[in-house]
Amino acid sequence: MAEPQKAAGLNIALVESLVKKHFGPEFTSKLAWSILKGRYVPSDQPRRLGAPQRLFGIRLWWKTIGEFSDNIGVRLELWRPEYLRQAEALVEDYTAQARDTKIELYPAFMPLPAESRQGTARPSQGVGRPPGR
Repeated sequence: MAEPQKAAGLNIALVESLVKKHFGPEFTSKLAWSILKGRYVPSDQPRRLGAPQRLFGIRLWWKTIGEFSDNIGVRLELWRPEYLRQAEALVEDYTAQARDTKIELYPAFMPLPAESRQGTARPSQGVGRPPGR
């Protein structure tokens, strides 16, 4: 995935500085999932957007909130709705400062597990039976 992002012309230093400006100094865009280690590791390219999860000052894990994708242009897939304003500002600033490449924001909010269970049938109702019988 590193080579296509270089070919797309993404300004890596600008992306990282805008992430720190709009999301906070702890956030980074240079995370990648390591299959061998089973965790997120630092990357040289912008791949995942996240912040460290700390316990007593020790980083335990990364809270990922989005992913940079370059399959149809360069876009930021945002997974958490609470960061929408910061992501919009990041995309707007990047588009204004980088002349040749544009980042498109793609909100892809995933429902929480409790929200997805609300539409399921109740056990007493049964599946395929009309209500009330």
